[in-house]
Amino acid sequence: MDLTTEAVRLGLRMSHLRAEVASQNIAGMNVPGARQKHVDFSAAIDALHQAETPGTDPATLVASDRHALEAGVVERPAATGTEASLDAEVADLATANTDFQVLSEAISRRFAMLELAMTGKG
Repeated sequence: MDLTTEAVRLGLRMSHLRAEVASQNIAGMNVPGARQKHVDFSAAIDALHQAETPGTDPATLVASDRHALEAGVVERPAATGTEASLDAEVADLATANTDFQVLSEAISRRFAMLELAMTGKG
């Protein structure tokens, strides 16, 4: 298990969940009584910061699995002045999509480099 790979996997899971929540918010935008949600990634971000410490066990990032991330999905309070707008939700969805694409490309390149190193070609 590699720390960099696990960090990218966690980032991919975070961006995927962020896109799911934004999609659900968009779908429920005009539904009476639908509650908008947001994702609190503070536990995952703390795990990523701890991973910056040399010698960190990659298992600390594996522990931030999908179920732990989903625990961070909470309903927005009803009258906080931070109600979701369609534009904000679409922007959040687009940002999550971009993050996912960038991280996917990064992990793909990392595996390609590992393949080159293993085969001795390059």
